[in-house]
Amino acid sequence: MPGFPGYEKLPAAAPPSLVNPLHLVTGDSAAGCLRAACASFGIPGVVVSFADDLAQGPLNDDAARIGYMREVIKGYGDEDIDGYTPFGEWRLVVEHLKRARTDAVIIWTGNNVNDATFIAMACDRLMQRHEPVWRISVSGRDTGSHVAMYSPEQLAAFYANRVLLSSAERQQLTQDFVRIRETSGLLRRLEADRVIAVPVEYYDPLLLAACGPDWQMAARVVGAAMGSCDRRNLMGDVFFSARLNALIDAGRIEAKGPRTALRDYSVRRLKG
Repeated sequence: MPGFPGYEKLPAAAPPSLVNPLHLVTGDSAAGCLRAACASFGIPGVVVSFADDLAQGPLNDDAARIGYMREVIKGYGDEDIDGYTPFGEWRLVVEHLKRARTDAVIIWTGNNVNDATFIAMACDRLMQRHEPVWRISVSGRDTGSHVAMYSPEQLAAFYANRVLLSSAERQQLTQDFVRIRETSGLLRRLEADRVIAVPVEYYDPLLLAACGPDWQMAARVVGAAMGSCDRRNLMGDVFFSARLNALIDAGRIEAKGPRTALRDYSVRRLKG
């Protein structure tokens, strides 16, 4: 029984072997590392990548999310969202589960706002599925809070520590996604292991701090703001490009050059 001398030294029981799991992970870089881990270290299963940034944008309406993304990419460059289907990967997942003999779903997460939202969404979208759902968390290590920050060899070691989510845990995460979806608005952060709403202007001080009295390329200012984010709440260049343009339109930052792409114009703080 727990507590006898030497108990803490006993190895944890190995999780049961899986034959054909479906791995779900956020980001193409993380998916690439995970596929390499599967190929090189004998991890079974198929990897599906989810590229959406769940830290921003509506989560409760596809049309609203498309409209939000159209606004965000203005002035970023040649990017467009033609053909973008919000959360379209979930339809592919369900189709795969229906036709393949999948014996489990494995959700890979780091300690960050995107993944905290993702696992809650996954439990919501898989509510009607009978496959067991396992979680592999890469948090608590020194190398980073995102799956993509680990090597294939490190990910293979994490695979041995997968944890089965109970029905109660899946239900709790499903309920949390409903809360996030309905209350978190357009921008969210992970604070004390809870996804919360913050105003869209929350990160503007990072852009203002990166601007000085002299002209700088907009791309440099955006890069500095990105580098000032904490690891659990990293925001991308598309988001900061949109916020930089909002600050310019509000008269808080001055711009020189066509605002067609980040490398096409320069910015500086307004004096006074």
